[in-house]
Amino acid sequence: MNARRFTGERLHAGDELFSVDIARHQAAYQRAREHLHRSRPAGRILDLGCGSGHGTRELAGSGALIVGVDRVAPDPIAESVPRACQFVCADLYQLPFRGAVFDLVASFQVIEHLENPSEYLAAIARLLEPDGLAMLTTPNLLMSDRANPYHVHEYEAAELEARLLEHFAEVELFGVGMRPPVREYMAARSRRIRRILRLDPLRIRDHLPRALSQTLFARFALLVRRGTRRAEGVPEVTWRDFPIGPAEADSIDLMALCRRPR
Repeated sequence: MNARRFTGERLHAGDELFSVDIARHQAAYQRAREHLHRSRPAGRILDLGCGSGHGTRELAGSGALIVGVDRVAPDPIAESVPRACQFVCADLYQLPFRGAVFDLVASFQVIEHLENPSEYLAAIARLLEPDGLAMLTTPNLLMSDRANPYHVHEYEAAELEARLLEHFAEVELFGVGMRPPVREYMAARSRRIRRILRLDPLRIRDHLPRALSQTLFARFALLVRRGTRRAEGVPEVTWRDFPIGPAEADSIDLMALCRRPR
């Protein structure tokens, strides 16, 4: 698979249409950076399911060795990869690492892609140092448009916590919020998505070949964002527009901090 092929799911920085989505992801990486600044020594960090690799690079400078893993290569970019960053192409279920080697495992917006995440969570628990921290994010089902064909299972807070407790003795759940301009923009985008979905009341999209549904999703991702930009504009945002606090029904994402791997 070409890492640069636009899918609507795999984010590519530098496009205004996706600036809000990029800032949303950066909020999680910023929380990981804050943890690293409090941790001495920083140790080894795994970014599992790192996508295009931009978030992985944001963790550089912490003094830690950062390893980004994804099933496709990260996007080629003009700037050189920081010396502290390494990228590995590997399947989530065949990770080439020995156990208990990472002080922090970050895996953002991955678990919703997996029909059965038990093996994936077991791998995170295996790779984590006994006193390490695993950080995961996933879309909040209660705020989801449920239109993404790449997402095979989305979670409410209680279900996510129960699933994680099967692999970790301690789980703290948080929510990623939205400041008012972002919330208004995302609401406008959701209204546009719902109008499109009403054209398919029988949910024929659920029975299309997977490759076709993913191609259509990529086109609709652009259509929705362009239409929202024309009607509403795109707010200027940073990661600070996605504050992390208690997990609420209107949190756009759920964030879990997991300790004491079983």
